[in-house]
Amino acid sequence: MRYSFCHTIHDEALGIDVIYDIECEIELSVVPDAGAPQVSVDGVYVDGKNLFAGSAISKAIAAEIANAAVDDDDLTARAIEDEGFVYRGLGANDPDGRYVHVS
Repeated sequence: MRYSFCHTIHDEALGIDVIYDIECEIELSVVPDAGAPQVSVDGVYVDGKNLFAGSAISKAIAAEIANAAVDDDDLTARAIEDEGFVYRGLGANDPDGRYVHVS
């Protein structure tokens, strides 16, 4: 599924933001891995073009945005829910808790 996403690229070495508020669409997929859903980025789209299919700089920007998207807890939780995965259990520490896929 595709989700709108906005990200600012920060250069750690320089301590500055170098690209502000890149608005794009992130294509996410969710697959079960050892019983827990794992989110991965399949594409980063700007103006309908997948940055992973572009030049080296476009691929680097796409990788930075993809890492930020996977680290965004709200976005990944929404993707997991949209794909039909729900947690069944009494809480995060429930030894019998597990994710199930409901369609």
